[in-house]
Amino acid sequence: MVGAAGYLPHALVTGFETRGPRVAGFGRDRRPDAVAALAAGPLVVERPACDRAVNAESEALFDQYTREAFTPPEGEPLVVGRLGSAMRYQELLFKWRAGNSADVTDTQLANLRLASQLGAALFRIALAEPGTEAGVTIDGQSLRYPAGRGEAAGAGNWANATAFALITGVREDLAPLVLTGPAVAGKDGSAYAAYREALHVYLRGVDPEPAAERALWEAEKAKEWGFFPAPAVLLSQLVEGDEESFNRALADALEAHRDHYQVADRADDPDATIDLDVLALACHARRTGWDIRVESPFLPQRLLKAAEHM
Repeated sequence: MVGAAGYLPHALVTGFETRGPRVAGFGRDRRPDAVAALAAGPLVVERPACDRAVNAESEALFDQYTREAFTPPEGEPLVVGRLGSAMRYQELLFKWRAGNSADVTDTQLANLRLASQLGAALFRIALAEPGTEAGVTIDGQSLRYPAGRGEAAGAGNWANATAFALITGVREDLAPLVLTGPAVAGKDGSAYAAYREALHVYLRGVDPEPAAERALWEAEKAKEWGFFPAPAVLLSQLVEGDEESFNRALADALEAHRDHYQVADRADDPDATIDLDVLALACHARRTGWDIRVESPFLPQRLLKAAEHM
């Protein structure tokens, strides 16, 4: 049986296998064979081959649009809202380029670092008192933006900015995200609100268990609404401090991502190559001293090794 775009369902793809989750939230319901598998060695999660060609003209335009967000023509003011778009441009460039290799290049590292700086600047500006200006540094430039908590400082951009800060491990970039939170510009009405709140509570060092429990429940609701759920199970293992279950949940999360993007034309989506939220939690876990015992092109080794040495 072949899907609408010619892709085989997950269970029929050679080398891929579906047995249900290895573990549930907070280390519950561990699948016995998954416990044995992790004890035997690293869990391997394959990624479908990707022959996506990166369009050089599009790359150049996205880099140009990014630069325009913090280097406007002389005499024109800096616009806060452009920072969110610029962060998305760098995200897309990183993901497009991820399809070419199992690891990251220097160019992709530059995308990640710039995206992290852009996200941090956006929420550092949101912290400033209305009517004042906020000083930020982007790509080595000291800039001043009018304070504002508009749509650009919404929950979606907060989540992406936090992911970039956790991947790069730059404390200065994470600080304004911890101080603001996903609801700084208004209520988050998305299917991911509970997960974002739980992540924020966890990063603040406040008791995160109740929020993580809500996130687990909301993840199931997101499925009912037709959305791909946030990695709430994976986050709950961090909350629980359960390294073994984190690795099992990490393999589950990567397989779920892979399965989702094998349906119809989703395989052509740049998001198919990397799940930023999952990668962010993996880098954070490695940075705290945990061993990452999952091997996959979805988890670039260069990023995990960088986290190991921080």
